[in-house]
Amino acid sequence: MPKETFFKLNPEKRNRITHAFLREFSIRIYDEASISNVVKNLGIAKGSIYQYFTDKLDLFLYLQATCNEMKYKYIADLKRDHFPDFWSYYRKLYEKGMKFDLDHPLHSNFLHNIHNQIKSPSLRKLSDEWMRQVMDWMSDMIQNEVELGYFRQDMPVKSMAFLLFKTSTSIGEYMQTIYELNVEKQILNEKPVYGEKNGEILMKTVDEYIFLLKNAFNKPNHDNS
Repeated sequence: MPKETFFKLNPEKRNRITHAFLREFSIRIYDEASISNVVKNLGIAKGSIYQYFTDKLDLFLYLQATCNEMKYKYIADLKRDHFPDFWSYYRKLYEKGMKFDLDHPLHSNFLHNIHNQIKSPSLRKLSDEWMRQVMDWMSDMIQNEVELGYFRQDMPVKSMAFLLFKTSTSIGEYMQTIYELNVEKQILNEKPVYGEKNGEILMKTVDEYIFLLKNAFNKPNHDNS
């Protein structure tokens, strides 16, 4: 967590520092991100950053927590039991995520690049922990559907969770390949990853994936319409 000195900064300066480093970690992986370049552009001494944060990792984790907290506000009110089935809930998560992307493109850019951060050797242990947390979260969701009688019981929950995770992360790759979405350009320009036009394509793609996933996950003879 940041040191007390960071929170004592006037809001404008604190936001400038946060904004600058969000951008740096959005366009570069952790080991390539440069504190020196950022502080040079900000016009402040490099040493001052270490008056606010213990080290580079402390800074990165603060940015991650800030972005996660902001995005969570968009999905906090979503409850599975408010939806008729898992897939309508799953789709709504994407709709809320797209709204977050439109409202807070820089924070969305940072979180989008999290998937690339696993390439950083310095974050290997941390990325392994992220993956365990995601797998636990998805496994709990799937186990709930199995217990409700909606999902099949003849496959290991962990296998289904991993498939759902990989399928979900491939949606962005699919759009870049099929629809030639230039994510890097969007991020460099600090624009939403998808935007309104590409958001429509995103939801169309999500619907196509849901159709396929229903047939793989739903209990045989359960309504797949």
